Amino acid sequence: MTGEEEYWSRTDLWDFQANVDGARVGFDGLRPLLSTKDPALDGQIDARFDALQKLLDAHKSGAEFVTYDRLSKPQIRALSDAVNALGEPLSMLAATVA
Repeated sequence: MTGEEEYWSRTDLWDFQANVDGARVGFDGLRPLLSTKDPALDGQIDARFDALQKLLDAHKSGAEFVTYDRLSKPQIRALSDAVNALGEPLSMLAATVA
């Protein structure tokens, strides 16, 4: 999560939110199967999506995200850590429901 991808447009957090939303749709689609095969993993992924969304929501001003250049290094690190925390259990999703 470096921000360099959208340096000029300043839409990093909008793009970030869209990626989270897309991953959430995929997770929600598999959730009925996952909840029967591995309820603990289901709960872990759900909790980490919620934690990441809470962090993202903290960077909104009204309905708009602040621009990436207004985030502090600790804020960027917190978002990066939340993505990594979600990515680990999310990477086990396909193998678990297969």
